[in-house]
Amino acid sequence: MSDTPMTADDVLRIAAYKDRSAALEAMVIAYSYHRVAGDLARHLGRDANNWYCYATWTSKAIGESLDLGPDSPFIMDFRRRMRVPYRFRRVFRAVLLTLLGPSYRLGLSLANRAIFLETASLAVNLWDDTPDRFLRVSPESELTPPPPEFLTDLLAEADDRYLGEAARLLVEARQADDPADRAELMFGACVALSAYEQARAQKALELVLYRPVRWLTRVSWRSLRSLATRRRFPRFRLYAARHEDQPWLTRWLEAKWSSLYTRHLFAVKTPLSDIRVGRPLVAPPGVDLATAWAPIRNERVRKLAEEFVPEDREAAMAGVADWVSYPDRMRFIVSYFRVYQQVGALYDVPFAKDVADGLAEEMERGLLPEAVSDMLGRRRYRYPAESDPDAFEMAHFDFEPFLEAIQLDPSQK
Repeated sequence: MSDTPMTADDVLRIAAYKDRSAALEAMVIAYSYHRVAGDLARHLGRDANNWYCYATWTSKAIGESLDLGPDSPFIMDFRRRMRVPYRFRRVFRAVLLTLLGPSYRLGLSLANRAIFLETASLAVNLWDDTPDRFLRVSPESELTPPPPEFLTDLLAEADDRYLGEAARLLVEARQADDPADRAELMFGACVALSAYEQARAQKALELVLYRPVRWLTRVSWRSLRSLATRRRFPRFRLYAARHEDQPWLTRWLEAKWSSLYTRHLFAVKTPLSDIRVGRPLVAPPGVDLATAWAPIRNERVRKLAEEFVPEDREAAMAGVADWVSYPDRMRFIVSYFRVYQQVGALYDVPFAKDVADGLAEEMERGLLPEAVSDMLGRRRYRYPAESDPDAFEMAHFDFEPFLEAIQLDPSQK
């Protein structure tokens, strides 16, 4: 790993580069999170994990799920869990790609890029000469042009106070002499950052998980009618509409599918185990639950955790019924932070050396957004436009007109 700390320019260049496949992009972001985690460790130590350790492994899992090629581990695992015979693997993949559609890869990729830009720009600026800002994708700003519909439908509003609190807690953690106090402050920063980024990703997550059902119930037959009449219809608007506004059959199927996906398919790999979010959280080897779940002494951190986690440990560590639910998702994530906070393996490089070296080179690609128009070259992958016309804009989206510097004051108590 490079000894040179990540900079705001590095973060901006990585987030703005558009000529990568969605899976590769997520892997580059995962390696970048790993770099940021190591940079923070120089100030905070490695006795406890910072948020970017967890983000490293989550982004790697996203990258694996975005690989939908013929040899995709995600699709093969999906097929095994659905008990589809091997001889039907090609048919199964074709059906799955149709149901997921381009919105799956492009929507998830766009949200991942935006969250990386916002959270990593906060971390790299913490101890600079101007530690009071982070970059945000702001389609609602009066300073930006009218945003494309998919941008406002994919990035949900989130409370900036969580980012401000995360910055303050990290600054205080650096100043703390007691390792236990520092660990609590770092845990609080993890909770605050996830409270922000999970709210930010809510709409994108709904699009990804509900899209198969909406294609079946609302889009497929309209597509046939569109072919016959040669009249286009707003596919993306149907995909991005609120769950509550769907017809009752669509709502029922969405809830069933999302619950099935949560219980049987979604997992995050860590160096020690695969965490199946639909099952109760289990402490990894070497972690004493009684110690990990000791009462939180810092009042601010305790109140922050209590926003999402019940007092009862068993209830807090229960599996998630539906990953779309923000409260249920945050409960599990905060419990995960608490149990895994001192698992030092999360600082490990998440890739083999040759892969990590390739990703380090990939991080250097591209220019800063001021010259983003020069980056438009031949893309490695394109969805056929006729399969989802609304995805064309997403594949060519440029963050630059919608970036805004948000002022924070990490020293404010």
